[in-house]
Amino acid sequence: MRSILPKGENRKRRSIAARAIACVLVALLALPFAGCSASSNATGATAGSQEYTVSVSLSGGSGRASIASPTTIVKDGDTYTATITWSSSNYDKMTVDGVDYAPVNDGGNSTFEIPVTLDEDIAVSAETVAMSTPHTIDYTLYFDSSTIKEKSGDDASGGSPAGTASSAAADFHNADLGCGWEPTGTLQLEYAKHFTVDEFEGGLRLICVSNGERFLVVPQDAKVPDGLSSDIAVIRRPADKVYLVSSATMCLVDALDANDNILMSGTKADDCSVAGFKSALESGAIAYGGKYSAPDYERISASGCTLAIENTMINHTPDVKEKLQKLGLVVLTEQSSSEPEALGRVEWIKLFGVLFDKEDEAARLFNEQKARVEQTSGLASSGKTVAYFYINSNGAAVTRRAGDYVAQMIELAGGSYALDDAQTASTSGSSVTLEMERFYATAKDADIIVYNGTIDESVATLNDFVGKNALLSQFKAVKNGNVWVTSADMYQQMTSTADIIDELHGAFAGDDASDFHYLRKLG
Repeated sequence: MRSILPKGENRKRRSIAARAIACVLVALLALPFAGCSASSNATGATAGSQEYTVSVSLSGGSGRASIASPTTIVKDGDTYTATITWSSSNYDKMTVDGVDYAPVNDGGNSTFEIPVTLDEDIAVSAETVAMSTPHTIDYTLYFDSSTIKEKSGDDASGGSPAGTASSAAADFHNADLGCGWEPTGTLQLEYAKHFTVDEFEGGLRLICVSNGERFLVVPQDAKVPDGLSSDIAVIRRPADKVYLVSSATMCLVDALDANDNILMSGTKADDCSVAGFKSALESGAIAYGGKYSAPDYERISASGCTLAIENTMINHTPDVKEKLQKLGLVVLTEQSSSEPEALGRVEWIKLFGVLFDKEDEAARLFNEQKARVEQTSGLASSGKTVAYFYINSNGAAVTRRAGDYVAQMIELAGGSYALDDAQTASTSGSSVTLEMERFYATAKDADIIVYNGTIDESVATLNDFVGKNALLSQFKAVKNGNVWVTSADMYQQMTSTADIIDELHGAFAGDDASDFHYLRKLG
């Protein structure tokens, strides 16, 4: 990463030159970059906005922290917003020009959307909770306009907002192998929108993923077709030397009884809540290969891994993906988190069925989940409005976008999500941060509160909950004693979607919750 130069005449001349380059680039792109700089509150990508990537450098602090570069920059009218992803998950606030910004992600390294100015030092501060007490550290950011590039699918920095299709999702399917072979069939998908599977003679399967990646899954002893398109990576079936980094899909692997196919994991045993997978980690049958942003390359190479399964966080560290590929690994970036429907996420088990040669088992498991979800969703609505959120260190409410799969699970369980699209349209991610006064105005009359314990595990009692922000005591659900908290492992249990929806339905209906696993009522 390029270091920040000291301020002075050299820097001024460099900035002027960079501005000139930026203005030329912008003119070529027909973008009216006003003075080649702008600053305003971050809003994320919206209809009519345009996305680019740009190199960003960081100085200040102890020198141990870093940020992902290049990163995404969004132009929306006269507003320019950048995505900042830190090398740590412990940052819970950034401050720019006296305005506080909360993280926009639920897991992984802390990610923020902030207003930016090109080719100028931007003074920011970031609060970290990695120490015994929160500490605020001053940094300087610099966005180099000479590095601006129009954003392509490969530059994506994460999934699309829940409830919307990504720019690639509508046209990513491409069944042309480049060698004249024609598909003999297609894997039928009912809910998933972010992958396709085409069938070819000899048991070959072509996987297309909405980020543009394509993979030909070939039986172990079958010949790879001559003239295969250069953008298609080959995976031998069943995949049996896997570095599994995507923690959300461990439950899919476990449900398919394919843990033996995994050599290395990006999750440690202490952080794994999938029983079978956790046991394999504890016994050493699956080794820890380092997290997505810092793999143990030497160990991964020595293990003989041939396939890395990542989630969209890998897009923040493109150099890691490139290095894994140079080591000979095929890298598949699963997009289940981008699925707009809860069952769409579950249906990714069919892709794993293709990889591990367990297609029939995958179809059976999906159909079981689907039948149970449809049975619960067919029950009478509770008529209850439900607020789902957690409170960050600033006392603000972090909720989910209306139409997100969590909001959809609430609806499927017979509840009514307490916020609508207009109230949750402040960021481009699935999480939405609202100042408590605004959140109170829209959710204070919710019949039921479900507190997100997957992010904040500090709430054990109703007193703990109310202590997060004084306004919480005024919520209707608090006064009526109808506050629930989710288990810490709920996000890792995709194959338990039906169980989670059943428990939500039970909570809304007032059922006995003594045997609930994913929900607990606060007394």
